[in-house]
Formats: sequence, structure tokens, C-alpha cells
Amino acid sequence: MSAVTKSILLASMTKPFVSLQDSLAGKRLLFVAQCAAGILITLLLTVSGLALHLNLSTAGLLYLLLIVYFAVRCGLWQASIISLLAVVCLNYFFAPPTFSFYIADPQNGIAIVIFEITALLVSRVSSREKTYAAEKDLQRRELEQLYAISRGALLLDLHESPERQMAELIMRQFDAKAVAIMNAKNDTLSTTGRWPFPLEPIAERVIRDLVLPDDMPPDLHQRTLVLAEEPIGALLVIGKISPLTMNSLSSLVALTLDRHRAFTSEGVAEAARQTEQLRTTVLDGLAHAFKTPLTIIRAASSGLLEIGHLDELQSQLTVLIDEQSMRLDELASRLLQTARIDGAKICLETETVSVPTLIQEVVQELHREWSERGEGRAVTPLINVVLHNQDLRIVADHDMIASTLKELLDNAAKYSRTGTPIRISASESSKELLISVHSQGPVIQLEDRERIFDRFYRCADHRYSAPGTGIGLSFARRVTEAHAGHIWVISDEQEGTTFNLSLPIHSQNGITIH
Repeated sequence: MSAVTKSILLASMTKPFVSLQDSLAGKRLLFVAQCAAGILITLLLTVSGLALHLNLSTAGLLYLLLIVYFAVRCGLWQASIISLLAVVCLNYFFAPPTFSFYIADPQNGIAIVIFEITALLVSRVSSREKTYAAEKDLQRRELEQLYAISRGALLLDLHESPERQMAELIMRQFDAKAVAIMNAKNDTLSTTGRWPFPLEPIAERVIRDLVLPDDMPPDLHQRTLVLAEEPIGALLVIGKISPLTMNSLSSLVALTLDRHRAFTSEGVAEAARQTEQLRTTVLDGLAHAFKTPLTIIRAASSGLLEIGHLDELQSQLTVLIDEQSMRLDELASRLLQTARIDGAKICLETETVSVPTLIQEVVQELHREWSERGEGRAVTPLINVVLHNQDLRIVADHDMIASTLKELLDNAAKYSRTGTPIRISASESSKELLISVHSQGPVIQLEDRERIFDRFYRCADHRYSAPGTGIGLSFARRVTEAHAGHIWVISDEQEGTTFNLSLPIHSQNGITIH
């Protein structure tokens, strides 16, 4: 580092202390000037009193008036110095015998002592009243400034940095030399004014409530920004601000940062909602666009198979086209159903549904589909049905609940170990229907047990072990919530994986869920 750079750095670091010394020197000079003026006026009163031949009482009252004036205008110490000089003048020039410090009459001595005590007491009371009035005036002005900052905080542009805007607002309202606000949540440090030291380490010490170095400016004020008993940042101000006002400022800044955080979170949530709505619209459009050509392809392949006269290779290719078009048609139907569920409003076509009959219908349909598709399995999964009440009924949307059970059973078949059965059970408990689908397969990790119900989410451990789109379980949750129910999963290495579906048994026909 060059000598010039060192000189500039030293000058910038020592500038606040030079200003402080200049300020102290100015205060001392003012004190001396006030005392000198008081002494001069006391001497002028003394000369005037001698010329007018004033007695001890009259001169004492004039001196007392002068002392009270200086106590109010200047301060206690200036008035005390003037009172001592006034006592000397009273004793020497006005108390008989004059021009002598000897007091012939004891009453005159008592009068002089009473005069000094009265002068000191009046000076003390006047100085205290002056200080009290100044403090009240300062509190009034700081209250007005706090109100202005509170109003400004409500008018902040929440799309911009709240730290910089609040720092500029505080500096402008309190005429501070420098202001800094650190947000520990996003590691943001905004400053205004000129700072004579590196800010980041000092702000870190303020947040952790550590002692600051001894070479800090005397007019530096710092507070930790606290929200819900948690430190979220630091506020540093160089200027004339009372501790009570600093406490109020720190609370106001902390609330403003939290308001900005809530605004940002709301914006992110709104953007996510709009993105999800757009994605649903696209899926709905794609599903409708796929439906017509898939229907034509399936009709053509089925027609070729019925006409016959195909060799073995042609038959195999035609069967493959028919099977895959059927799977694409099923996927398009599922996307359409998902788009319907994700709409702004779900209209449930409720009816009284026999739970045993519903489960049997779903199991038979799944067995038929597995047989047609093959599923790549040597053995079709075995589904055991356990019903604790053969007369169990529920008021619900038949098709949606059937699709939900189909998703859960199909999902269990995909991930269960070969040769292990799948169990579906239904029971009534506390006016609720509890349906459980149990299988033996890979464990679902704890952190994934909520996320697997999000659309398009698939566990990283099992993403490639079975085909899927990641929309089946999200569909099941939306249907369950539309029926005012709840769905969850329990997974354990020894016990296996169980998806539980609870639904209220009684409902109202024609219910509309928003």
C-alpha cells in the first residue's frame, strides 16, 4: 500500500474524531464566553449600583435576577460562577462597612449567605426545568419523526429493497450522519451516508449481541432487529437519537422487513398458482387434442384385427399398436380427469354408494385391465378384500371414489414385490369410512410421505422402478379433500406400505366444494 493511500485511509478513519474534538472545543469556548459575559454584566451592575447608591437588598435582587437569567439561558454552572462573583461584590461594595470584606452586622452576613443559597437553588431549579423542557421538546420532535417514518414505511415500494428505502427514510427524518440496515435472512446490507469503519463485522456483532470495539464513534447507536424473539438483522445509526427512539425504530424496521417477506411469499404463491393453472389448461388442451386421433387409431387397429388375413408379424404389430393406443387413451382420460379436479370448482355428483360393491367393481376392472395389458408380470397381483361390515354405505361421488381406489390399488401393484398379495380393507370408525390399501414393497422415506401427493412428484429412490406420471396420488388427494376427507401413507420395512383414506360417511347431495 502506497504512502498516499495510507494517508487517505488514516484521514478517513480519524475524521469523525477530529470533528468530535472540534465540537468539544466549541462547547468549551461557548462556556467561557458565557461566563465572561456574565462576569462583565455583574461588574457593570456593580458599577451602576455604586453610582446610584443602591443598598444591599436592592443590589442583591438585581444580582439574583441576573443569575436566574443566566441559569435559564445558559446553564447551572455559568449561573453558579456568576453567583459567587455576586456574593463577593455584595460583601465588598454594598455590605457595611463598604470596600471591605469585613461584615459588621451579622444580619448582613446572613443575608449574603441566604442570597447565595437562593441563587444556587433558583439556578438549579431553572436549569432542571430547562433540561426537562428540552427533553420534552426532543421527545415531541422524535415522536413526529417516528410517525413520519411509520407513514413512509406503509408507502414503501415492496418490489424494491426495503432495507435501502428504510435507511434513506431514517437518515432524512432524523438528519443522521449515516444509517445501515442488515437483513440476516437474505444477507443484505444497505447503507446511507459515510461510514468510517467496515460495517459487516460490526453488524454481525450487533446481531449476535456482542460487545463492540472501544474505538467506535460516541454517537453510534445500534440495535438488534428482533421478530418473534428471533434476531433477524441489525440497525446502526450515527446521529443524535434517544435510546427509546432507537428501540421504536428497530421494532418498526423489523416489522417492515417481515411485511416485505410476507409480500414476497404471497407473490411467489400467486405466481405458482398461475403457473399451475396454466399447466392444467395446457394438459386439458393436450388431452382433448389426443383423444380424437387415438380413437381413430384404435378403431383402425381393431378393424384390421377383425378383418384378419394378416401374417404373424403384421398381427403382432397391429396388436402392439392397439395396446399402446389404448394406454395413450387411458393416459389422456386421466389427464382430463385431473384437469377437472384441478378446476376452480368441483361439483360432486353424490349418491349413496355400497362400499363392498364399489370395491368389488374396482378390483374386477383392475384384473381385467391387467390381463389385457399384461403389465410385464408373470403373475397377476392377488388382491385380498377385507370387509368388516358387508352393509357399509357412504354418500359420495361414485366415479371419483372408484377412480381414487383404482389409483391406490394400481400404485400398490406397480411397487409391490412379485408374489406378495395386496390387501384392501374397509371399516367404519367414529362416523368415518376408513379404507386401507396395504402392500409389501420399497419403503417410502419420511421426507417423501407428504410430497408424493404433489402433482408430478415421484420419489427419487423409486422413480425408475415402475412406469408412471406422478399425477395419480395428487388426483387421489384432491378427490379426498373434495369429500372433506384425508389421505396419508404409513411405510415401514417390516410392516410394508399402507395408504389410508378416511371419508365422512354422511354428506349432502349436490354438494359443491371450492
